[in-house]
Amino acid sequence: MKKTAKIAKETTVDIVCDICETSVVPDAYRALQNDVSEFQDFAVLHASFGYGSSRDGEKVHFDLCEACFETLTEHIEKMKRV
Repeated sequence: MKKTAKIAKETTVDIVCDICETSVVPDAYRALQNDVSEFQDFAVLHASFGYGSSRDGEKVHFDLCEACFETLTEHIEKMKRV
């Protein structure tokens, strides 16, 4: 005998750039996948602040499309030269 049950499962249906708010997942990929949590073609920026920092214990996470990542890295490079 088979016993069945309905189980609510949370799935990732899209990944959105935290700067421009556009999807980083191509429509064709999203159309074929119910869960896009394994999609990896985007940048992820993690930062965590350590003991003694004014932001002690704070962690931040950003998902970025390629275009916004390029803009961000160019900005950082310019800041390093100043």
